[in-house]
Amino acid sequence: MTPEQYRQFQRGLDAIREAERGPTGDALASTPTLDLWRVLIDRRPYPMLVLWGEVSGHPKLGTDMITTSRLIALNRNAGWARSVSRWYKLGRPFAAFEADLASRMGQANAKPGSLVFHLPGFAAIDDAVALEQILADHIALMRRIGANHGID
Repeated sequence: MTPEQYRQFQRGLDAIREAERGPTGDALASTPTLDLWRVLIDRRPYPMLVLWGEVSGHPKLGTDMITTSRLIALNRNAGWARSVSRWYKLGRPFAAFEADLASRMGQANAKPGSLVFHLPGFAAIDDAVALEQILADHIALMRRIGANHGID
């Protein structure tokens, strides 16, 4: 592992540990908000999850449409997500926007994914069980790699 790979790997493990503890009130107070967010998956060469949406209050990007760094954890009930690089407060999910738009168009029973969504290289993932499994598999893989390299 090169020194840069080591630093990136350690950053990922640190994010996993932080996500397991959950964010502090202070951390969330200064955290960017992600609105109209959706979880996306890139399956090449192995599943990688990110969040896409409109961020506000980002320290480098301000307000813009973004794709986050790799998603580590997502807690919809508590309203937060953790990527490798930072915490996010979750605002309105894209699925709610879809439902509102479908209702306005007379399709009151529209399901998530009814709007065509295309970001090259990614697909939307709306299955909460599959999402949790992919996150758990990634964390387990990171821990195995870390153990094999003496990184905790």
